[in-house]
Amino acid sequence: MSKKLLSMLLIAGASPLWVASAAFAGDVASAMVGTWKLNVDKTQWNGPAALKSYTVTVTDAGGGKVKDVAQWVDADGTPGKVEYTASLDGTPSPVTGYPNADTVKMKTGKGEWLHLTLLKGGKPVEWGRFKVSADGKTLHGTEGGSDEKGTKYRWVEIFDRQ
Repeated sequence: MSKKLLSMLLIAGASPLWVASAAFAGDVASAMVGTWKLNVDKTQWNGPAALKSYTVTVTDAGGGKVKDVAQWVDADGTPGKVEYTASLDGTPSPVTGYPNADTVKMKTGKGEWLHLTLLKGGKPVEWGRFKVSADGKTLHGTEGGSDEKGTKYRWVEIFDRQ
């Protein structure tokens, strides 16, 4: 299985441009804080078999960082989990609990999207981009890469706020 992505964040700075960026990143981060459950029926699976479940919990970790804990159950019943605490400035942060990655990098993109990359030994293995709907009830995501078995995947996901 290759679920684990997702995380959110903030950035801080002193210049007017950085302050504006921090406000934007803060909006993205605060919109994502909460618990999100994958809507398996609305998710498009292009690659490995669908997951039975996938829940992501994002919390404010303080200091301009957020903590992400993602738990899932593969189609074959195998559970998985990944955790990390990271900022939204592209700084590498350690990943725990997931053998396919040891580092995550996150940053905001155009249109209030959150972009993240999971790396193993400095090489990208998985990626994702996520955005909360205007009403705050749905998290749209696309993620892809190669799972821990080397199988390539690309999923278009729909998460419901819990």
